Formats: sequence, structure tokens, C-alpha cells
Amino acid sequence: GTLTLPGIAGIILSVGMAVDSNIVIFERMREEFALGKSVRSGVEAGYAKAFWTVIDAHVTTLITAMALFLFGTGPIKGFAATLSLGIIFNLFSTLFASKLFYESMQGKRKLKKLSFMLFLKNPNLDYMRIKNLTFAISGTCALIGCLAFVQIMRGQANMGVDFSGGTLLQYQSTQPFSLGEVRSALAKGDLEGVELQKVEGENRLIVKIKNSEKVVGHVSETVTTQLNTNFPDKHFTVENQSEIGSSVSDTLRSKALLSIIISLLGVVIYLGLRFDLRFGVAATLATLHDVLAVLGLVWMLNMEVTLLTVTALLTLAGYSLNDTVIIFDRIRENQRKSEDPENITDALINTSTNEVLSRSIVTSLTVFLVLVALYALGGSVIHDFSFTLLVGVMVGTYSSVFVASPLLTLWHRGKTA
Repeated sequence: GTLTLPGIAGIILSVGMAVDSNIVIFERMREEFALGKSVRSGVEAGYAKAFWTVIDAHVTTLITAMALFLFGTGPIKGFAATLSLGIIFNLFSTLFASKLFYESMQGKRKLKKLSFMLFLKNPNLDYMRIKNLTFAISGTCALIGCLAFVQIMRGQANMGVDFSGGTLLQYQSTQPFSLGEVRSALAKGDLEGVELQKVEGENRLIVKIKNSEKVVGHVSETVTTQLNTNFPDKHFTVENQSEIGSSVSDTLRSKALLSIIISLLGVVIYLGLRFDLRFGVAATLATLHDVLAVLGLVWMLNMEVTLLTVTALLTLAGYSLNDTVIIFDRIRENQRKSEDPENITDALINTSTNEVLSRSIVTSLTVFLVLVALYALGGSVIHDFSFTLLVGVMVGTYSSVFVASPLLTLWHRGKTA
């Protein structure tokens, strides 16, 4: 298979989920050790109590990946393929391979006392006290996102070549150049709608030409001729070229939307069966809120909307969903121990969220560091992609705590499985 940037995004999300799964297990071990259990008993109990939490988080993301693979287009399929493989390998390595390592160490009597760094000791924050404020903030962000979505579907946003139709060219030059002189040279060729981007330090030029014609002509030949006629000493050569007609871009847009809708429906059904319907609806609404909030920001900043943007939003949805399911799993566990197991109270949500807060902080920091590296060192091609994910991680962490869990209190009917 061909590894594309969306495929790499799937690997990034897989790495984040792999780290998160181990953190969930470590947090469970820490709780068992705090009760005075031995190393062997603590490790066994840690894996046993984290088992279904890890399964639920991975299966919900796998459902999303399968829907994207079945109903998405080329780049989105690549994202779904690497993510699906990553999820399967994660389950094996986290629940079997690492546990086998502990057991072998125990068998050789080399497993000594384990200690873990603790960011927060017994936090007692009242998240539900400000739920009306957070709902107001989230509602505003979601409304802006809805407006952005409508504008994007109308083609009124800063649409990339993927969705507007046109030509995307990447050139390599043997000598340094300036965008000003290139822009002046291309203006002589009567080329309209040309966007130029320079890759600093690499003598690379990215040329984007948006065209709404049903079939895109051979614009690349005209651009190449203009560049080499005006700059014969720089020897511009085409490294990469893609041409998309507007009919194709309409199909890409429709399939991207269809795949997202079907994946969210799959999540509702699974969580409805594993927990109850209100958990599935709350998780879906929180995930949709995250996507809309980040989409609204992308639109307000006039960032170009491409398939990479869609991939970043899908990666965000998977991360947010994983985070939400882990908190929901702790809520359900504590709910079974409560005097009224049919009702989800503010106190129950506060207690459950505080119990997994340390895990949320560690996971978010880990993924955030990876994305900062991508943003700083990944180059201009994935600059917008990494920026979208950086914002998305912060929004996703916020929504898991302040949006998804409070939504459960709005629906008091039903009984968890």
C-alpha cells in the first residue's frame, strides 16, 4: 500500500491510543497498590479492571474506522486502514503482550515494587457546578461550526483543490527563488486563481490553481513553461501533480460527509448496547461538538479546507471518542455501586471524572507533545493539519469532561447494562 499523510495520521492516533491504554492500566494498578495489595495482585487487578475500558474505547474507534473505510474515498480509506490495523495491534500488545511480560518477570521473581508519578493527588473538583456556563460556551462554538459547515457545503469557504476542483503542483528548483518573482512570472501567463506556497530551506514551490470546470485542462504544462521560460537557471521540475475536476470534488465532499454520519450512528448503536442509549447519544453529541467547534475555528481563520482537514477532524473525533468512553466506563462502574443505579447524579459524575483526571492529563500531554513536534518540524504541507489537531486535542479533552458527562444528567430514564 501507499503510505499517505492521512495514513500517517491514522498511525499517530494509534500511537496515542496505545499510550492511553497503558496509562489506563497503570492508573488501575496505582489504585490497587494504594489499597495495600502486593505487586502481583495489583498488576492482575489492574489488567482485569481496565480490560473492558480498553475494549470499549478501541471498538468504538474501530467502528468509526470501518465506516470510513467502507464509505470514504482514497485518502480517507488510507486513514481508516492504518487506524484499523493500529487498533488491532494495540489490543494485542496492551492486553496480551505487556501482561505476558509482567507474568514472566513475576515467574523469575524479578518484579519488584512499582511506583508511579502522580500529577494530582485526590482531586476534588466540582465540574457540574459550571455546567450551564460550559453548555453556553459549547453551544456557541457548535453554532459557529454549523454556520461554517453550511458555508463549506455551499462552496463559500476557502475550499482546497480537493473540494473546489483544480490543479495542485509541487516543483523542485536547483536555485533559491522568491515568491514575488514567481508570482510576477505566472501573472504574464494569464493564469487566474493561482496560490503559491514556498517550502522554506528546500527550494520547493507548491502551486495551487482552483478551477471549477468539469474537466481540468493541462494547466501544469502552462505553469511549467512559464517558470522555465522566466527562470532558465533555476530548472523547475515537477515532483508531484494532481488534477481534480469539480464533479470529482463534489463526490469527495459527499462521501466524506456520508462516512462521518455513518460512523457516528455506529457509535450510538454500540454504546447503546454496551451501556445504554443515553451514553451513546451523549458521546456522539460531544464528538459532533468537537468536530463543529474546530471546523468553525478553521473557517473563521480562513484556513484552506482540504481532505487533510477532513482527516484531521476524523482523527480528532477518534481521540475525543476514546477519551469520552474511558470516563463513561468509570461512571458506569461507580453507578453500579451507588444506591440508585438508574440515576446519574452530579456527585457521581464529579467523583468519576476526578478519579480519571490524572489519566486524562497524562494522555493529553503525550499526544500534545507529538503534535507540537509535527507542527514545528513537519513542514508546510502538514502545517494546517497539525494545527487543527493541536486545537482539537484541547477541545476534545475539554468536551470529555465538561460536555459529554454533563449531558448524561439531562436524560434520567433508562438503566445501564
